[in-house]
Amino acid sequence: MIRLVTLLVLVGVLCLPAHAEESRDAVQDSSSGSMSFTEILSWPFIHVVQPFFGSLVYPISAPLQYAIDNGVVDKAVELITFGSNKNILIYPVLNLKPGSSTMLGVCYRHRNIFIEGDYGVFEGHYFANSDVEVKLRYSKQGLWNKKMYGSVNVNLDMNRDDFFVIPGTKSLFHQSDTLLTIGAKLGFPITESRNLNLSFGSDFDYHLANFTDIKDSVLDDAKYSIADRGLYQNHFEIPLYANIVFDNLDFPYAPSRGQRISLKASYVFTSDYGGISEENLAQAGLKRSGALKDGGKNHDYISLDAFYQIYFFIGRADKYVLSAKEGRKTRKFYTDFSWNEVLRVWRPENLVETLFEHRVLAFQLRFMGMWEVEKGGAPYSAYHLLDARYPLRGYADSWASPFILGFSAEYRWPIDRLVDGVVFDEYAIISDKINHWSKKNLYNSWGFGVRVRKPDMFLFRMQFAFHGLHGINLVLTIAPEFR
Repeated sequence: MIRLVTLLVLVGVLCLPAHAEESRDAVQDSSSGSMSFTEILSWPFIHVVQPFFGSLVYPISAPLQYAIDNGVVDKAVELITFGSNKNILIYPVLNLKPGSSTMLGVCYRHRNIFIEGDYGVFEGHYFANSDVEVKLRYSKQGLWNKKMYGSVNVNLDMNRDDFFVIPGTKSLFHQSDTLLTIGAKLGFPITESRNLNLSFGSDFDYHLANFTDIKDSVLDDAKYSIADRGLYQNHFEIPLYANIVFDNLDFPYAPSRGQRISLKASYVFTSDYGGISEENLAQAGLKRSGALKDGGKNHDYISLDAFYQIYFFIGRADKYVLSAKEGRKTRKFYTDFSWNEVLRVWRPENLVETLFEHRVLAFQLRFMGMWEVEKGGAPYSAYHLLDARYPLRGYADSWASPFILGFSAEYRWPIDRLVDGVVFDEYAIISDKINHWSKKNLYNSWGFGVRVRKPDMFLFRMQFAFHGLHGINLVLTIAPEFR
C-alpha cells in the first residue's frame, strides 16, 4: 500500500501538466481573512507533506527543469552530431559508481560509413582500476542487393575485478578474466513487411582467466567443482544460434504501439579447460597435490532466451513522439511543484486526462533457460544472471540460475521532445529446474526516473529503483530498458 501511494504521488508530481494559473487563481480567490475548514485541513499537506516529497524529487526535478527551460537536451544532441547529413555521433560515456566500476569512455557511431546502408559503432571504456573495454560493430543492410542484413563484432573486455556467482545464491567470488569475443550474424526478412525476421549467427568467446590473488575469494567446494565448471581456467565457447523476431513497433527506442517477440536458441560448444597450475593452487592455500586438470565432463550446453514485449498508446494524440513545436509547447505545462497543482490534477474531473492522456504502457515477459548436456559440466559462464540489467533495477547485486522468468511493466509520458518520464514495477523468479518454481525465489523491484532518446537512437536513462522499502539503487546507463 505504501508503495502504491508513493508511486501515485510521484506520478502526480512528475507529470504535472500545469495549468497552474487556473489553480492559483482558484485557491487565492478568497475574501475571508480567516482560515476556512478546507485551508485548515490542507495545511499539513501544504507545509509538511508537499515539502517532504518536493525534497525527494528535487535532485531530479531541479536539473531536469533547468535542462527543459534551456533546451539542454536539444543543444547537446546538436553538439555531438557531425557530418553533412548529421550521420555521425561522437559523445562521452561514463559510469559513476564507487570503486573500480567508475568508467570514462567515448562512443563513435557512423551511419553510411563506407556505403549506403551500413552502420559502424566504436566504444572504448577506461576504468578506475586501469581495466579496458573495447567494442567494435559493423552492420550492413541490403547485402548482395538482396533483402538480407549482416553484422560482425569484436569485443575485448579486460576485467580484473570480474566475478562469478554460485547458482541459486548471491555468493560472489572474484576471478580476473579477459574475454575476447568475435562474432558474425546473417539474417533476412521472412515477410514483405519485414516485421518477421530470421537470423543465424555464431561467436567465438575466449576466456583468459587469471587465478585471483585474493585468498578469501577463491572457491574450493565439492558442490561446485572447480574442475568441472571452468573456474580460474582458460577455455573457449562457440555458440551457434538461430533467432526469430517479430517486430511491428512504430519506433525502436520510443515505441508507443506494437509488439516485439523474440525466440533465440543456442547450442554452445565448450572446449576442455586449461587447468590450474600447482603454483597458483599453492598461492591460494588450496590443499591439492599437483596441478588441477579438466574434470573430463562434456561442457556443452543449450541456451534459450525468449521475450514478449507489447506497448499501448493511450490518449487522443496521433503519435507519442513529439515534434519540435510540440516539445516547446509541452515545456510550458511544467512549472515549480506546489500542492495546489497536485490537488488540481488529481481532481475527479481531471483524473482521466492526468493519467491517460498521451501516455504509454509497456510490458515485457521474458524467460531465460540453460540445459546442460552432461549434468554438472556446464561452465560458470553458462548461467544466466538476475540483476539490475535484467529485470530487477532495484538490486545492485545478482543471482545466478539456470532458469529465470521475469515480468516488467512501465508507465511512460513525454516530458520533452527527447525526454520521457518513467514509473516501473517488475518481478522475477529463479529456479534450478524448469518445473521447480517457488515463491521464496520471487523478487520485486520498482521505481521512477527519466529516459533520454531519439526515436531511432537511445542516449541514456537515469532511474531510481527500490526493492521493497529496504534499499535504493541509482541506474545511470546508456543501455535501454528491456535489453
